[in-house]
Amino acid sequence: MSLAAFLKLVAPVFALVGAVHLALGAGADVLLGAKLPPEALSDATLNSQNRFYGIAFTLYGVLFYLCATDLRKYAAVLRSVIWVFFAAGVARLVSIATHGMPSVLVLALLASELAIPPLLHLWLARALRVG
Repeated sequence: MSLAAFLKLVAPVFALVGAVHLALGAGADVLLGAKLPPEALSDATLNSQNRFYGIAFTLYGVLFYLCATDLRKYAAVLRSVIWVFFAAGVARLVSIATHGMPSVLVLALLASELAIPPLLHLWLARALRVG
């Protein structure tokens, strides 16, 4: 499978995750294992933030798809997206250091956020050399 095909395949997953956060607000965090009291689930600010970040997360999918249309042209954009995604994983490490261990599902997300970006970076470098 080519990098462009992979990016086009995973792009809708990011849109779907964003849609779940848009639809459920703070309830999406419950799906990730957060133990939120009913007051938190109905908090307007928490719901607003969750929906905003969900739609912002969708931008990963949009940019992955765009970059897949012309890897050479959008290589700098793709590298930026890859490393911002990695930085988001590092941000989870800050949360672990300050607040303790999250759910197993969030730890799995963390592992993917730290492992996949370096692999994508290498794959992009190879694709640019070959293509």
